[in-house]
Amino acid sequence: MPDIDRIEASARRIETTHAHGKTICRVWGEAHGDTLVLTHGSFGSWSHWARNIPVLAERRKVLAVDLPGLGSSDAPPEPITAETMGAIVAATLTQALAPGERFELAGFSFGGIVGGQAALLLEDRLDRFYVLGSNALGLQVDVRRPMLSPRRDMTEAELRAVHRNNLDVMMFGDPSRIDDLALELQIRNTQRARIRSGKIPHGDSLAKALKRLRVPIQGIWGEKDATAGRFLGDRQRLFESLPSFEGFTVIPGAGHWVAFEAPEAVNRILLEERPRRA
Repeated sequence: MPDIDRIEASARRIETTHAHGKTICRVWGEAHGDTLVLTHGSFGSWSHWARNIPVLAERRKVLAVDLPGLGSSDAPPEPITAETMGAIVAATLTQALAPGERFELAGFSFGGIVGGQAALLLEDRLDRFYVLGSNALGLQVDVRRPMLSPRRDMTEAELRAVHRNNLDVMMFGDPSRIDDLALELQIRNTQRARIRSGKIPHGDSLAKALKRLRVPIQGIWGEKDATAGRFLGDRQRLFESLPSFEGFTVIPGAGHWVAFEAPEAVNRILLEERPRRA
């Protein structure tokens, strides 16, 4: 099991600034070049990619962003929209990357929604956009069991039971894969979150961005993604209709947090050699 503190300690930390505060990035594998930017999901942080970064950084430069109001980054201005969040991320990458440095972007869930807006602003430097389990596609979301709310008066055992339930409901296709690391990350990240994605995932901001982009676009979904559910095929058909569609992979047995639950399969896609944009 990865040691999350060791992984974080091995990164170079970059603090960027915007009108409302700072946004934090972490970088691994700088000697390799071939930059891959990672954005995480709601109530998350860079650590949503904990099972991917050590392998990816052996062959690529990996830059993981803490989205505004999550992880170590300051909160964005109200009202929170995909567009305002994306503009902050685009400004962050402009500061964190070298002038003219090209990159690929992989956005998980809410990070894909925000990433779509950042991609529009940085399209001239973007070589490819991977979307993992994101909503805001203007498509139906499946019904799922309700999640539980942690309380401050809960014991540690009760708190872990709540988060295990929520990971089962929302994040994992196979509950037997919910391990101590998943629980630790869920507890750490939710305790640090200062914003909520609200209604953003229920809109169509990402679908609109994807239709405008002219960089290669790939979708990666878990077969048992809780938000897609019975409507996973609708997502694949939307991607296949895009002007810059490159691929759509459904990973058997995996749920919403596909990069954590099936890291080997996701890493293979992100490390596959493909032509770069001219």
